[in-house]
Amino acid sequence: AAISILATLASVLALADLTPRSLVIRPEICVKIKEDFPRTSFPEPPCEVSRSNGQRTVKALLRFDVPPCTGKCTISFTDALTATGSRRLQLFTTIGYPAEGNTWESSPSTNNHIGTFLVSIPGPAVVVEDFGLTFDCPKTTTKYGYEVQPVWDDVSVTW
Repeated sequence: AAISILATLASVLALADLTPRSLVIRPEICVKIKEDFPRTSFPEPPCEVSRSNGQRTVKALLRFDVPPCTGKCTISFTDALTATGSRRLQLFTTIGYPAEGNTWESSPSTNNHIGTFLVSIPGPAVVVEDFGLTFDCPKTTTKYGYEVQPVWDDVSVTW
């Protein structure tokens, strides 16, 4: 995922990315959290969300540190490494910010579902639902926290 800011627009992609169109911002943190290992952190790349037969759910926690910019910022996903099954992801804001060492049990709570994406390889994911993917860019350096969740019972996406 990424956030990009193009004078007045930012987009988030593949490895969550906060970027001004002229500037692309990648996540400072991407931590995988696994339902089957609720007390273990998985900070190493690649980022991943998955579910197999409705079990073994893997989610990704993303934190962006966005510098001051003007206009509107937009979150998007692009350049996935792999995508199988439903290829769908849901993006939620978090209450608090993801940190290295977060686990399934210690991750920040989710707040609002702000969008659903259908991942393509190559290229940008298609926005299936948009409940707040575009927002006013911050006037000061600001942290944003997100949780990416798999959609449906069989899905695997890495970036």
